[in-house]
Amino acid sequence: MKKILPILMIPALCAVSIPGHAQDGKVQLSNESKLSINGKSNVNDFRCQSEHELQQDPMNFSYHFQGDTINVDGVSLSLEVSRFDCGKKAINRDFRSTLKYKEHPFIEIILNELVLEDEQDVIPKTAKVTIRIAGESRKYEVPLTAFESRENAVLVGGKKMLRMTDFGLTPPSPMFGLIQVSDELEVEFDLVIQM
Repeated sequence: MKKILPILMIPALCAVSIPGHAQDGKVQLSNESKLSINGKSNVNDFRCQSEHELQQDPMNFSYHFQGDTINVDGVSLSLEVSRFDCGKKAINRDFRSTLKYKEHPFIEIILNELVLEDEQDVIPKTAKVTIRIAGESRKYEVPLTAFESRENAVLVGGKKMLRMTDFGLTPPSPMFGLIQVSDELEVEFDLVIQM
């Protein structure tokens, strides 16, 4: 299985860096972290929770400041489609089939940049990411909705709405079309990142 790396950087790691100069950092993602993909149909809502072991060895990355932006290199999150649990076997089957997991077994999220409120701030308001699903890549800005400092760790939360059709996927319509699944999926995360 590919190494799992965090989606987000911790601003505290960047607070001492020199603008314009590349810096190296190291973080570790805790198993307290949660990531889910949520959707809706004309019958009910569903939540597909990541069942991955997120605890890994400390991870290295590089970053540098450019005005109110932190450019990041070497940070990505690879999740096996088959390791998401939607709560019911039929929904799991449809979820995996829709995301073409046999040909493209991983969802990948690559962190490109963090955008700060202004140059003096150390708390990012947005993460710019590349999301790869079923072999197709799209760039997104993800608003960060939570930031909580803990002892030797930080919790960062956010969510972003995606469309399956943006990745060339057709929303499933099980039960001979009686159930219509919405094109929109919401990626939601609360990551506990240890320093």
